[in-house]
Amino acid sequence: MKRISDESIRQALEQTTRQYLAGHLKKPQTVPHFHENTVEIGVTSYDEPGSEAPHYHTRAVEYMYLMRGMTQYVDLETEEEYTFYAGDFFQITPGTVYAQRSRPGTELLFIKTPPGNDKVVVEEPDAVFTWRQASIETTRTDYLNDPEAPHPNSVKPASAAALVNENEEILLVKRRDNEKWAMPGGTMEEGENLAACVKREVREETGYDIEVTGIVGTYTNPGTVIAYSDGEVRREFLILYEARITGGEMQLDAESSDYAWVSPSDAAALPMTVPQRQRVEDVKSFRQYGLPAFR
Repeated sequence: MKRISDESIRQALEQTTRQYLAGHLKKPQTVPHFHENTVEIGVTSYDEPGSEAPHYHTRAVEYMYLMRGMTQYVDLETEEEYTFYAGDFFQITPGTVYAQRSRPGTELLFIKTPPGNDKVVVEEPDAVFTWRQASIETTRTDYLNDPEAPHPNSVKPASAAALVNENEEILLVKRRDNEKWAMPGGTMEEGENLAACVKREVREETGYDIEVTGIVGTYTNPGTVIAYSDGEVRREFLILYEARITGGEMQLDAESSDYAWVSPSDAAALPMTVPQRQRVEDVKSFRQYGLPAFR
């Protein structure tokens, strides 16, 4: 019995977007693979937005299992668009002319039978080229103690920053994914703690360097659910830090469309999720009494 370890696959995918695991392969492979004459199996991974130009296979049937992320295909003959999410399994039959695009973080397990290079690239219409180059937009829907909310399939530690100026105004950014206002922040990445996470996120989202000065509150309500259009349904796990700006200049990233310094009372008039509105109130209370909230 042979095994290809997850570690060796991950290391290989750091150097390439596609790693074969089984097949009759002529090119050298980074990791040992299973020699097979009847099938090709491998993993395609996109750390950046990825796409494939229009093509078809003359003989092979392709089976795809989407391990994570989100991918879209367009059938050039029918002009029908297909969207697949993590956990979906789908088939592409011989002769189907298609183009594909994927979100960053997408991983596909592919099975192709029979093996061999039977790929035929076709001329690409301008509209399809434009479609491939456009990024897949992700939208979000927020739920609070809603029995109709989808069941979470993800928990990601996150942090946000309460930045307050000399006028007791809070810095808010308007998110593109739901067109609502929020304090800057985001999810923790490999190799960092939550304090480092909030510093990185604020720098990426606003251009400011910050120093963490306190903890406004912790937010782990299982009834707070965020459903993304790529299929991820995340439950809340966030620490809100008090912080101050130490350098940098305001420069919004692509995730936000606007920013504002707003008093807690004026924030009530802005479109905002219920949990975010509660956090604004918690910032006001923390500034007055110095007591963190645990929600």
